[in-house]
Amino acid sequence: MIILETGFKLHNEAFLESRLKNGVNILFSDDNNKGKTLVIQGLLYSLGNEPIFPAGFDYKLATFYTKCDFDGNIWSFLRSNKTILVHGPDGINTFDSISEYKRFYSKNISPLPEITKDGVVKIVDPELFFQIFYLPQDKRNTSNILGSGYYKKLDFIEMICSMTNSKPISNEVDVADLKQQLATLKAEKSTLIKRLTFAKKHPKIAQLTQKSVDRDAAEETRKAIGAIHGRISDYQKMRNREEIRISKLQKLIGELNSLNRDLTLGKVNCADCGSNRVVYKTEDFTYDVSSNTVRSQIIESINSQIQLKLEIVEEITRDINKEQAALNKIRDATPPQIHEILLFKEEIATSSEIDEKITEINTQIDSVQDLLATAISSIEVQTQEKSSIQEEISMLMKHFYQQIDQNGIQVFDSLFTKKDETYSGSGGQEFYFSKLLAMNSALKHKYPIVIDSFRDGEISSNKELAMIGCYKQTNKQVILTSTLKSEEYSAQKYDGIQDVNPINYSLHRDNHILQSEQLSAFSKICEIFGVSTEHERV
Repeated sequence: MIILETGFKLHNEAFLESRLKNGVNILFSDDNNKGKTLVIQGLLYSLGNEPIFPAGFDYKLATFYTKCDFDGNIWSFLRSNKTILVHGPDGINTFDSISEYKRFYSKNISPLPEITKDGVVKIVDPELFFQIFYLPQDKRNTSNILGSGYYKKLDFIEMICSMTNSKPISNEVDVADLKQQLATLKAEKSTLIKRLTFAKKHPKIAQLTQKSVDRDAAEETRKAIGAIHGRISDYQKMRNREEIRISKLQKLIGELNSLNRDLTLGKVNCADCGSNRVVYKTEDFTYDVSSNTVRSQIIESINSQIQLKLEIVEEITRDINKEQAALNKIRDATPPQIHEILLFKEEIATSSEIDEKITEINTQIDSVQDLLATAISSIEVQTQEKSSIQEEISMLMKHFYQQIDQNGIQVFDSLFTKKDETYSGSGGQEFYFSKLLAMNSALKHKYPIVIDSFRDGEISSNKELAMIGCYKQTNKQVILTSTLKSEEYSAQKYDGIQDVNPINYSLHRDNHILQSEQLSAFSKICEIFGVSTEHERV
């Protein structure tokens, strides 16, 4: 998107800005109140932003206009109060609400991201979306989104996720609803089971003749078998560890006996120091096995350890056999005989209706549990994606911050600072500079970067030049505003910077950028939309 022209009209005066180019544009003046901010605010307002005009300016009586190039297609926007007119390749469209306008915009001009808000998937409003590329002059708060009201920080983060193709499948409202459904079904099942008295009196027959009872019994059997298998596996691991220890101890005895034979035939000396002392080390002690008595006692102690571990292995084997017997008992369980079933034929028939209802509820419970597991898994994935995206943008913020201040001490851990760590002045300006460029790099969006008062907070000249250099490297349209000091203005500060389009607002009257001379040109633009300017509202 490239902004070609913008402006506004109030009563019998108007202003048009048609000097914008694709690249870095700086709207500057030698003093405040020259109309720079009003032009930027009007530009975004005409595109659907919420009004953020200064007090005293009656924007509801004004008409705002912007003309843009979206990938070669020219779209023009004319807004008066709540009504937005859009003129494009297929003609004119009229919208009386942002809700209607944003749907048309997303479908026909440029896709807008979707988020889940209050349990409903919706297209985000321009006031939230524009914050990925637009920074107004006032009400900045690094710990929150701009003008937080309906939208919150989490909505902004979810929007960022949506723009990186990480759209959530479900949300917390879905999970809460599914949990409520599950609780209701289980409560209903519990009530029906209480009515099913036959199953309590004759569980084996009920298991064979009633589907719901068989299902529950099968589940209990699976759990019991799983638990037994788990215990057998644990016991076998314990036994294997003891067998390995026994094997190591037996090997050690063999080594000590071999050492005894060596000492009988001759002496063992250290090749380095010549010592004939031989030691045996345990975890806590070192024994001198050069002595036959000590060596014999150690061997005897090791044999005792082996015997103890053999007893442990025997005990573990008995435990394994008990679990195997329990498993065989489950396997060999016999169903009741046919004559037992016939004996309770009438009671079985009476219980069948309740049994069918329980079976139906079991099917519903299975379905809800599957949906719940999917929803929870989706939320976990979404949470991980949000974290990953924020980490990526935080790393990019650090990168751009270092481009303008290699020795800077600011730490960027998130898209927003903590409430008690809000940046202001030059620190806040550096934060937003880094954030907007990081989002531009991560999201690769097609919108220009628009910053009103881009060097707010007394940014140094060196940092300002470094910022401009970074803006130029984006290879897209950038629109900045700046108020120069007298000496900077006299030195024509921006005229000497290559690939920068300086636009001077100094000649405008204080607090009155509108001019009667431009009314005719603005009226012709309105005629394109079929709007007459002959009768002005007062």
